[in-house]
Amino acid sequence: MKISKDTLEVLKNFSAVNPNLVIQEGNKLSSIAEAKNIMASCEVSETFEKSVGIYDLNEFLSALSLIEDPTLEFGDDSVLIKSEKASVTYRYADKSILTAPERAVNMPSAEVEVDLCSAVISEVRKAGSALGHPVVSITTSAGSDKAYLEVKDPNNSSANVYRLEVGSGYEADMDFDFQFLIANLKLIPGDYKVSVSSKLISHWECVNGISAEYWIALEKSSTYTNG
Repeated sequence: MKISKDTLEVLKNFSAVNPNLVIQEGNKLSSIAEAKNIMASCEVSETFEKSVGIYDLNEFLSALSLIEDPTLEFGDDSVLIKSEKASVTYRYADKSILTAPERAVNMPSAEVEVDLCSAVISEVRKAGSALGHPVVSITTSAGSDKAYLEVKDPNNSSANVYRLEVGSGYEADMDFDFQFLIANLKLIPGDYKVSVSSKLISHWECVNGISAEYWIALEKSSTYTNG
């Protein structure tokens, strides 16, 4: 088996979600953070024929990089990463000690949907770094039909705020402030359709070229009222 560049990018991204990975049979890779506040899933071009555990995904990727244009052969207790002249035998981890998704996410109905392009998500990270704020919120207020991204410190009303309009057409009596830790936006670069539920869960679906999905928990300080 060959691993495509796109799949390598997925694996690199998943290593930021959780250094562990259980590769299940089939063509879907999934990962979940130790804190269970981020889950990621992506369909890839490869089909894996057996379920294997990787304890340190970054180390596995480093092992792959040792071999130019490697071919992978998945055995019973290890994967052989090889070329014509070199090889690495990489041992599997015991899957029972790894953190892996146990079931699919049952996403509740979403009260808010916005489209966020890659440039906007990048600006959010830059604003958080520039202002020293850890939180971005998708917010509106009663009497307004517009939604905004705000990078702010929700515990300090006098702090500086970065604000960007991202949607409109909301009911006038809706009032929401859906808050995320910027550090939890561990996304493959791309444009995303974002669905947010008042049950404190959100769904981020990449819409340009790669079938990556993320479910990211909201901060408990988030608020929502309608009417």
